[in-house]
Amino acid sequence: MICARCRENIPEGEQFEHMGQVLCEDCYIEAIEPPRTCDVTAVYSAKVARRMAGQTGTDGLTELQKDIYNYVKAEGPVTHEQIMKKFKLAKWQLEKQFAVLRHCELLRGFREGGQVYVTVWEEGGPGELKMS
Repeated sequence: MICARCRENIPEGEQFEHMGQVLCEDCYIEAIEPPRTCDVTAVYSAKVARRMAGQTGTDGLTELQKDIYNYVKAEGPVTHEQIMKKFKLAKWQLEKQFAVLRHCELLRGFREGGQVYVTVWEEGGPGELKMS
């Protein structure tokens, strides 16, 4: 059986049905509890975990997350649509990646003229969580 969302093979008996679609466990969890970019607890957890692991910058990120960060750093500010087109991502895939980058305080979104843009998180940026 194939997941309707990620198109990966689902082992027999491990499929979930959600809104008429057959999904793998990961996609099912994301469908019922999508990633939240503005989540203080997730930011705190990410920062503590990264600090404990000695990670800074893009350390510990997936290649896709690093590529998105570097693209925004080089081209930014950019729209979600530009990122989705550049990396051939569906909206839900970008939301998942952006949530991680936002929780690590590497990227942030802002609204200007009715359009949402993504830019690099600046030291001391809006809402930065100070950790001692």
